[in-house]
Amino acid sequence: MESNKNYELELYKLIMFPCETTFISELGWVSDTEFYIWVDFIWFKEFMDGVIEIFGYGIFDDANFNANIQSDSVCIDVTKVFSGYGIDFERVFPKEKYKH
Repeated sequence: MESNKNYELELYKLIMFPCETTFISELGWVSDTEFYIWVDFIWFKEFMDGVIEIFGYGIFDDANFNANIQSDSVCIDVTKVFSGYGIDFERVFPKEKYKH
């Protein structure tokens, strides 16, 4: 994990402001501890490229991370996937603003 990276800011930008279009069709707190994003299939590779650019290939040290494949998107609990990077998800995505 690179200590000079602002993982909170980089993850926020990836989810909210990618270059050409938003990769995310839906997002929000589904419980007190789970913040989910739904990544459209068409943008999944670009989203994963962004994840690797921010977090490096170390994100796959456990060989994978869990996601749910749905009819038109991939649903990811970002609080689980990125929990080891010191991100304060409630600060980045306040529950009152991003309740699903």
